[in-house]
Amino acid sequence: MKLLSLRVLIPLVAVALLLVWWLRPHYSDEEKAYYAAVFCSVNKAGTGAPLSQMEQVIEGGNTDYALQKTHFSPSLAKAVIHRWAQLSEEEKQRARQNPAACAPLLTAAMQR
Repeated sequence: MKLLSLRVLIPLVAVALLLVWWLRPHYSDEEKAYYAAVFCSVNKAGTGAPLSQMEQVIEGGNTDYALQKTHFSPSLAKAVIHRWAQLSEEEKQRARQNPAACAPLLTAAMQR
């Protein structure tokens, strides 16, 4: 009986883990870099909530006639904002002083 339960339990756990991995969002490096650049541009203005501003920029960049429209990913935007919050104050200050360095800094932090 115990052997039978292990024969059933192990594949069941393996399938469950595979399903969790499959359903978890996977973002390309290009998507991460794009969202980091959008965050840096809206964070530079410093007004309002960055999440809604990022959504406006990303969704607003779609033209009516585009065949492939870019859809806003709230989970990726939240991951970028979370990673920004984890940066040291020195890194944040350096990114604010040099806007060209903001996106590469945040993108590199997303790779960690």
